[in-house]
Amino acid sequence: MKPRYLSGIALTFIAITGCVSPQPDEILLPRTEISLSIKGEVTMEFVPTTCQIAYNSERNEFRLMNDSLSDWFIFRSDAAPTDVGQEVNASLEYTSQKNTKKLTDLTFRVEKTALDGTTWLWNQDKKIGIVIKVL
Repeated sequence: MKPRYLSGIALTFIAITGCVSPQPDEILLPRTEISLSIKGEVTMEFVPTTCQIAYNSERNEFRLMNDSLSDWFIFRSDAAPTDVGQEVNASLEYTSQKNTKKLTDLTFRVEKTALDGTTWLWNQDKKIGIVIKVL
């Protein structure tokens, strides 16, 4: 084989293995705590001793914040996410290491639900996973 073909094969291998992106069954579904994950990284997780959660059923709004309000996220959807396979349009605001971010016009799919009101939502475009609990 010529060196040119070997480098083409190597680049193809690197491209294929480097393009693996987070999927809900790997990142989202194993989670048991209320949380926000972006591109495979947990950005916030509910800790009962230092966090608070709130849910407003009229606005389909879920909030998670720590006691000092330095970390938080707000998830708002156009409908209550209740059924597996259901898609809801939503916005998401959250704190990052540097500032506050707001994302709008997101579509989340309900991947899993539990009898206690816990709901696992996934946005494929931005690779965002959210676990919320309807109170």
